[in-house]
Amino acid sequence: MTPEILIPLLFLLGAFGCLLSGYPVAFGLGGMSVVVLGALVGLSILGVEIQGANGWPLIDASSWRDLSPLADKVYQLMAPSGQTLLAIPLFILMGVLLHRSGLAEQLFEAVQSLVSRLPGGLGASVVMVGGLLAASTGVVGASVVTLTAIALPALVAQGYGPRRAAGIVTASGTLGQIIPPSIILILLAEQVGAQFQAAQIAQGDFTPMAVTSGDLFRSALLPGILVLIGFAVLASLQGWTIKPERQTRPKQGKQAAGLKLSPLGLLGRIVPPVGLIVLVLGSILAGVTDTTSAASFGAVGALVLASRDGRLIWPGLLCAVALFTWHLLGASEALRPVGLGLYLGLLGVIGWSGVLTLRHGILAAATFDMLRLSAMIYAIIIGAGLFALTFKALGGQDVMTQAFHALTTATGANDPAQAAHLALLYLLIIIFLLGFVLEFIEIIVVVLPLALPVVFSVPADVLDPIWAGILIALTLQTSFLTPPFGVALFYFRGAAPQHGTALQLYIGVLPFIGVQVLVILMVWFFPALI
Repeated sequence: MTPEILIPLLFLLGAFGCLLSGYPVAFGLGGMSVVVLGALVGLSILGVEIQGANGWPLIDASSWRDLSPLADKVYQLMAPSGQTLLAIPLFILMGVLLHRSGLAEQLFEAVQSLVSRLPGGLGASVVMVGGLLAASTGVVGASVVTLTAIALPALVAQGYGPRRAAGIVTASGTLGQIIPPSIILILLAEQVGAQFQAAQIAQGDFTPMAVTSGDLFRSALLPGILVLIGFAVLASLQGWTIKPERQTRPKQGKQAAGLKLSPLGLLGRIVPPVGLIVLVLGSILAGVTDTTSAASFGAVGALVLASRDGRLIWPGLLCAVALFTWHLLGASEALRPVGLGLYLGLLGVIGWSGVLTLRHGILAAATFDMLRLSAMIYAIIIGAGLFALTFKALGGQDVMTQAFHALTTATGANDPAQAAHLALLYLLIIIFLLGFVLEFIEIIVVVLPLALPVVFSVPADVLDPIWAGILIALTLQTSFLTPPFGVALFYFRGAAPQHGTALQLYIGVLPFIGVQVLVILMVWFFPALI
């Protein structure tokens, strides 16, 4: 085996060894990349040059002597995405504020109150709240842990049993993978857009279409709703078959109180968080704002809602609506003092909400969660960027391209369009398997840059990059739920270690995996769904 094939393969095996070792991903990938590249440069400086089949050195020491090109390339990798990547901490802050303030628990109680009299209504309410949490957090771990805390006791009390209750809660928590606004869709848009444009330019198309997070948000909406409806129907059917004698009366307290809410109380608990989510998502889908601007609006809105003070929430909402209408209609100069007063009033509401949430400890806890999760995500992106750049410098992308071409050719796909679709199918299978043991961030920023150039080797009218991105997102969501290594399963076991056995959890999620596979097949055979 020639060095230009052997070294990238060994590098790839070493990378996956770091991922499976349990060592922090960002430092494992990035550190190994710097060490390997530095070792090759050191050997070259000492006169031991590793040459490829063409006779040229694999690493040119004159270019890589101080490894400074690696830092420059990482900066070039991150800089174009900076504006979009700002949306990640803002969406996380929006979700954790709703969770830390107790609004998510109140939302579940209100939805439970609405559907409690329907057969199987409790299971469907868990799925619906899971969808709303998905639209507010976009983080699977946060959704699973929150639902485990607020919904699992109610499901057990109603006789769902360990298997069904665990399946409903865990599956509902994974909706954050596909229902926009989702962090996975933001990261996917960056990778899909960059790889598609690079592949099209390499093919001679110097004006390729742009793929944005808004495109993926719009396209993921219907598949996400289909998954949510499928989960809700399945949960309702499971609740329908529960025998009345297996049900227990809810304990006095929060669960009981949630079933006796007045219509005004229901509106007060449902409208604010749902209205915020609709406004944020609607502004993106309608093209009124970009993803980052909508995320900042969502974070500020969640801060006001977290104050739990109606004297701030409703005036703040009125000021925001008035200013938005002002902006759309373009009011006259004579009314400028009115607009200034509304703006100052809105700033006052936001400022006092910050004081209240800080005083109650909500803002400090939410900020800590946001910083911790954001730092983890950005560190992984930088570490994976170092890995991808080093892998390309070693000629690894050429090796991966040749391997995909050989695989598609071996299966008889000689037509470029057929080969690209077959490469996408192989990529989905690989992502599904890797999802057992890797987080979605690692898969997106490590695996996709190596495989997508082959998938996007044909024009967009032959293989739509947005369609491919949605299939990848759906596959990642499925892999997170699949036993025995689905990440969502570990989140659930960590949040409820005493609830049933691992086997009961695995059996409980299998019907929901069937729903996800069905939606993937629908999107594959009917691309118009996106």
